[in-house]
Amino acid sequence: MNWWAASRNVLTLVVVTAATAGAGLAFGQSRIPVPSMVGGAGHFLLGALITVTPAVIWLAFTGRARNATETVAVRAVHRFDTLLAAACAALALAMAVLGHFMGADAVALAIGRNTAFYLGLALILNPLTGARIAAPVLTAVPLVLAVGGWKTGGRGARPWAVVLHPSTSLPALLAGLTVLLAGAAFSSLKQPRGAF
Repeated sequence: MNWWAASRNVLTLVVVTAATAGAGLAFGQSRIPVPSMVGGAGHFLLGALITVTPAVIWLAFTGRARNATETVAVRAVHRFDTLLAAACAALALAMAVLGHFMGADAVALAIGRNTAFYLGLALILNPLTGARIAAPVLTAVPLVLAVGGWKTGGRGARPWAVVLHPSTSLPALLAGLTVLLAGAAFSSLKQPRGAF
């Protein structure tokens, strides 16, 4: 177990997740102007962008080992990786809820939701493409959502653009948690693709 924790750099990932959630709580309401595909300029909260960081770091740390080596291990290493991603999502969600109850900006709940959403996407992409391809694809997701996720005229987010919805949106929270749960189930059943 020590070799797994060392190879995945678990402590660093936990610190990055906590720091991302903390930065999101502090600066998440900052708006970033972006062009919109449907005309006019959209706005993108920093809290929707930085929350992809834990998922990309998780992919980088889990993708360092050779898949061919880990598939012959006695323990199901990919299940430990899935639990690590779920634990990071739980940490971000707990910090978001705590921040919300302590009076942080309204964006607090969105920080946890978005982190869980991105980690769920990482859990889905990793077995399909491998970590080296999944990381840049996942990094592009918030940019695609920022450009194409707004309704015509910028009057709200499209239903599939989970991270753009207001922090109090219950459907967006349920969608983010559903993606996380689906990703955890998929990732625990299917090993990552390809030998690195």
